[in-house]
Amino acid sequence: MKNCIKGLSMLLIIALFFGCSKDDSGSSCTSITCLNGGVSRADCGCDCPQGYTGGNCGTQVTPSQILITKIKVTTFPNNRTNGNFWDETALGNFVRPDIFPYLTRGSTALLQGTAVQDAVNTNVYTWTPTTPVVLTQSQISSLYTLSLYDEDSLTNEFMGGWDFYIYNSSGGFPTTRTVGAAGPVTFELTLSYVW
Repeated sequence: MKNCIKGLSMLLIIALFFGCSKDDSGSSCTSITCLNGGVSRADCGCDCPQGYTGGNCGTQVTPSQILITKIKVTTFPNNRTNGNFWDETALGNFVRPDIFPYLTRGSTALLQGTAVQDAVNTNVYTWTPTTPVVLTQSQISSLYTLSLYDEDSLTNEFMGGWDFYIYNSSGGFPTTRTVGAAGPVTFELTLSYVW
């Protein structure tokens, strides 16, 4: 009798196991909203774009490198603060400034552009380095200085500049970054990222 009960119990378990069909009502998980351009998966998770991680792609990943591929000067003063032209020769002739950008991290020079002769402040000037300026992960949280100079034969004259941080751990990954939007000298950096 005991063997019969055991046998029936085993048959009942087998019947229940194989007799139950899969729930056809859809996924048993609760879908979540994927952030930062993440794409929902059938298992209710997210496929995250490069630079983001986490269950809903809400965590920004610090890049291993940031590359500066271009520097634009979009505004600068045509004259000095006293109203005089930047380039005044001993003979009294006046010419426009010969501008170039200068990027530093602390006392380390990272880029000095070739001077554009007789620049006019209604134009935008662009410098594209032959190789990008590469900022490593340990350097991207540093303070940078981007300045504009007038090239002169004796001493280059400072026209204006800004101290700035290039990376914000919650600011996303902009491909362009304005530096100095509120001042007489304004720059635009073109950036790319490596993870």
